Amino acid sequence: MTSRAISRAATAACALIALSPVAAAASPAGPDHDATPFWTGGPGRYAEQDLAIGGDGVFPNYRIPALTVAPNGDLLASYDGRPTGIDAPGPNSILQRRSTDDGRTWGPQTVVHAGVEGAAKVGYSDPSYVVDRETGTVFNFHVFSQDQGFIGSRPGVDPADRNVLHAEVSTSTDNGTTWQHRTITADITPDLAWRSRFAASGQGIQLRYGPHAGRLVQQYTVINAVGAFQAVSVYSDDHGATWRAGEAVGTGMDENKTVELSDGTVMLNSRDSAGSKLRKVAYSHDGGVTYGEVSIDRELPDPTNNASIVRAFPNAPSGSDRAKVLLFSNAASQTSRSNGTVRASCDDGQSWPISRVFQPGEMAYSTLATLPDGDVGLLYEPGHNAIRFAEFDLAWLRGLCAPLTAPELRIERGTTATSTLTVANQLGPVVKPASLAFDAPAGWTVSAPRPGKLQPHRSVDLPLTVTVPAGATGGTYRVPVRLTDDAGRSSAGTVTVVVPKTADEVDGRISVTGGTLTNAHPAPYALGDRLQFSYRVTNLTDAVTTVVATGNLRDLDPAVDARNCRWRNLPGAGAYSCTSAYHLVTQADLDRGSFTPLTTWTSTSGDDVTTVEHAGPAVSLR
Repeated sequence: MTSRAISRAATAACALIALSPVAAAASPAGPDHDATPFWTGGPGRYAEQDLAIGGDGVFPNYRIPALTVAPNGDLLASYDGRPTGIDAPGPNSILQRRSTDDGRTWGPQTVVHAGVEGAAKVGYSDPSYVVDRETGTVFNFHVFSQDQGFIGSRPGVDPADRNVLHAEVSTSTDNGTTWQHRTITADITPDLAWRSRFAASGQGIQLRYGPHAGRLVQQYTVINAVGAFQAVSVYSDDHGATWRAGEAVGTGMDENKTVELSDGTVMLNSRDSAGSKLRKVAYSHDGGVTYGEVSIDRELPDPTNNASIVRAFPNAPSGSDRAKVLLFSNAASQTSRSNGTVRASCDDGQSWPISRVFQPGEMAYSTLATLPDGDVGLLYEPGHNAIRFAEFDLAWLRGLCAPLTAPELRIERGTTATSTLTVANQLGPVVKPASLAFDAPAGWTVSAPRPGKLQPHRSVDLPLTVTVPAGATGGTYRVPVRLTDDAGRSSAGTVTVVVPKTADEVDGRISVTGGTLTNAHPAPYALGDRLQFSYRVTNLTDAVTTVVATGNLRDLDPAVDARNCRWRNLPGAGAYSCTSAYHLVTQADLDRGSFTPLTTWTSTSGDDVTTVEHAGPAVSLR
């Protein structure tokens, strides 16, 4: 591929306006690196190059990017080399390339941990870096597989058990040049009923603030005793000598990341395997040991994919403006792994007014890291068989830290309502608005006056008028609004309008029946017996909906199995049966004496998302 870049010299000639200066905290073994604090001035710069392309004669398939800066300032990029093209339990190897010049050029591909092919195959996959900035140690977390992958893994912690998917961490004290390997499955499995776990690829964090400063945190996904996907923070308070797992949180969580907010709160941001096509968020106030309620972030669309979230200024003092600036990258689509986008938040992730697309076509996993030269590194998959490195500065985002917000409006069709649109200049510089535009549905009128100059840390309330035509369909509408300044920089927000629905317009409502055993035989049941279940799903409305099921069954969840109970575009009043879902009896089931099928059915119609929790009759195994 041909690299594309914007001249650094041309960019340097542009006028740049900095954020308010702050003092940076020192770090003994090599500091974190802050992005250059410029949001404005010229078009910015972006360049990219391929680091690995499948079929290059070494490996037929490359996947799963991880990126970090070593304590000596070298940039490390890690990823899977897959000889069979499959995830665990393929005989995969953890690979690495190094850059000593901030990503402009890269050294040869080396091996962190090599897989072994053959009957007694061993594989290592899904890397994630954590760097201890106090000691200079680099950790590479990854999967250690033998005969089972994430879904097929069984309960157990013995590294010799080939049917358990294990957790491994490789450790380097020489900036990622040589590695020592250690299996930590037993250390991070406080509940022996957990049957599987894997480190979320990309990069973990080290906490900087409060009583847990210095703690190392790496995110994991586990499958618990009832088969639900949960997120877990694995952490160390002794510089990696020992690792412990916090409490599992949520359901349908899958790959997840954490970031430390300006007040020391740890925010978890997760892929959602339950089918909402949005990111899930939860908060911890004890350094990642426990998390509160899980919620949906409607500003972050996601096609059920891995993503990245980092601090733009990791050295910023607690509570400062810069400490609140976050960067996020993912495939910003709800229909496919495409539309690779970088976003920025200036208020600890409460709003995401800044975004720019870096890859409009196919794009899967991505990970971000701030670089020693003040740029931001982005390692991503342009599809599912290559690893690409991109580098950009914050000016390239062309954004303003000026979110636009309005209270939710409820408006009857054929009427007009007024409200308030608030524009807040969170960081600066002075915003000189050139336009304020709404992308309203056809036939609607949405308007507000363009604001005048807005000083840093000031906000303005604008009168907002919304007219909904008489022929509008009932439902929830999210009307995009964008403010653009006189230099072409912009920020975005959303005006949410609820148009009351008639009885036949209620979207996303379904009924789920069944969950009954269809292949019963006289008890007792034995280890490994197959329990088959059947469900009937009915659309109770006239609206087309898509249904996704998750739970403690196989051949149920489309994020896990090709054969599943999903139904795309189920027509109004339509219904379908799913007979594929099954469960293999485990020792834990036999000890308990029963198995209960627990499922969640998510119905999505436009912006309306509803869920149905369904517990089938318990199956007595004795």
